[in-house]
Amino acid sequence: MPEMILPGVYIDVRPEGLIVPGQFASGNIGITGTASKGLPGVPTLLGSYADAVQHFGNYDAWIDGQSNELTLVRALELAYNQGATTVFAVRIAGNSAAPAKTQLGQQVANLTAKSPGEWGNGLAYNVSPAEQDAIVKNEPVDTSGATLKLLPSPIVKNAHNRILFNNRVLKIGYDDGAGHTDPLQSGGVTVKTTDGTLTFPPGEGPQQNDKTLFATYAVDRSKAVKVTLRLGQAVEAFTVVDGNDLAKDINDPFSGSAWVIADTNGLANANTLPALSADKTTFTPFSGGDNGAAGADYPAGLNALIDQDVQIIIAAGQDDSFGNTLDAHCQSASTDAVQRDRVAVVGSKPIPTGQTIEPIINHTLDSDRVIFVAPGIVTTDNAAVPPANVTLPGAYAAAAVAGLLSSFEPHISLTNKVLPVNGLERQYSRAELTQLVEARVLALELHLGFHIVRGITTSTNTAFAQITTRRIVDYAKNGVRSAANPYIGLLNNERVRGALRATINSFLAGMVNAEMLISYDLDVTATRDQEIRGIVQVTMVLRPVFSIDFIQVTMFLE
Repeated sequence: MPEMILPGVYIDVRPEGLIVPGQFASGNIGITGTASKGLPGVPTLLGSYADAVQHFGNYDAWIDGQSNELTLVRALELAYNQGATTVFAVRIAGNSAAPAKTQLGQQVANLTAKSPGEWGNGLAYNVSPAEQDAIVKNEPVDTSGATLKLLPSPIVKNAHNRILFNNRVLKIGYDDGAGHTDPLQSGGVTVKTTDGTLTFPPGEGPQQNDKTLFATYAVDRSKAVKVTLRLGQAVEAFTVVDGNDLAKDINDPFSGSAWVIADTNGLANANTLPALSADKTTFTPFSGGDNGAAGADYPAGLNALIDQDVQIIIAAGQDDSFGNTLDAHCQSASTDAVQRDRVAVVGSKPIPTGQTIEPIINHTLDSDRVIFVAPGIVTTDNAAVPPANVTLPGAYAAAAVAGLLSSFEPHISLTNKVLPVNGLERQYSRAELTQLVEARVLALELHLGFHIVRGITTSTNTAFAQITTRRIVDYAKNGVRSAANPYIGLLNNERVRGALRATINSFLAGMVNAEMLISYDLDVTATRDQEIRGIVQVTMVLRPVFSIDFIQVTMFLE
């Protein structure tokens, strides 16, 4: 409040009583896996399966799970089919990953796919006669000689033409070479259209080797070509005068290629017009693209997701042997240092014919943040020709379960929920299902459709045996953080602490109304020592809702 010297009304508004908890997500998925397209190691936000295909390409046909099949997009298809909405995806690749490449003409320009993978092998280019004049953009003009020229020529009068000297736009006049020349004015320049010669008023031209003269100009189509890039049925076209011009157009961040980068470094013919293809239908393919599926670094993909706003994690195609790595990731992300509480879903290995359930129930996972799914599922392989049913291991059933889990609020249990798939890798008896559940496996069964037997984690700690308990507590943690963060830096006194308590109380009351909690106790205090140290003590007792897993019926007959 300002110092009160002059009489008047001075108002100090204290808005703490209006602070409300912010919004936050509870079902975002984070996933990492191998793909044929996309930059490795970069988290990408996806809103649909179509987004996934656009960013990461299609998956390949399933063979046996041991042939370096691509994992990411197949797992995303399963997750989106089960209700996933928001996904952060990270492509990973091994050392063999390489982008497809080609050289346009004889050392005119090198063209390289923007990301490694076999998708780039579907790229091709064609060079045909230009159908319109070429626009050369922001070209530095060579001032080393006595005569200054725009190259190549002839130059065409065009609204795009602009000459910039020392950050000043010059008025352009034209000399058509046939006797008509516009008057040369101070602050202007004359362009001879036949050969591109520039003429400046006396004393106004650049000094020798000046680096501040740039030109954007139209070149007659007779001295240009049309370079067409093709990917499937889609095409990109650029009208250019040489390799350098093509590289500039392709690499333009606003109007350039979505597929390719170009460079001309060290190429002898970068300043020459590319030679024409045999005809407009003859395309030269790119080659050398490699997916890098072998030896892909899954831990690196998880590291890229550590600070993303995700609550459910999947390592696409990875089985329970990777479960402890997933657990370590989730435990690290769920600390107060990172504050990204999450659970992971992992699945079983392929189940050979005749194998008992022992390899599954003897798993070593024990975590309230890891869910272990078995058996695998039967689904449609859309990469097969024609599409056909294929049996996938539990590692992919995990993706389907994760998608289903993400579609529910934290307090909604997966127990007895329908998993719409075409079939199961193995149909277990009730005795086997009992053993699986006792071994903390989220088992799938055939019973009036395909159902999840019981929504449990791998934890032997019964407090977090149900997935809902883990998710409700994580939701409460995120909500309290969201409610309390606006108070950081405010006064630590009874008034502000009362407002903080009211804000947290409103959030917890909402959880009760949503039936996530039965009830709660809340206290917000600070001793004098805590006030001096800037600490507020928030103490909560939460009573989460549990799902109905069993119905015990006692019948009296008379």
